[in-house]
Amino acid sequence: MTTTALLVKELESLPEAIAEEVLDFVLFLRTTKTATGVKLPQAKSMFGVFPGIRTDIEREEDNRV
Repeated sequence: MTTTALLVKELESLPEAIAEEVLDFVLFLRTTKTATGVKLPQAKSMFGVFPGIRTDIEREEDNRV
């Protein structure tokens, strides 16, 4: 059986109120867009991202004799 045939078979066995909710969900899925080609910003360095947090480099300087 195909996926569509299985869905139809399961939908036919549901009470009408629940079938309406499933239809609403399917219509919602049609309106959503997948995020393809969206580039998320990436930090190249953590310096300056979190002010007040000590970095490993600063700790090394404190440990120097």
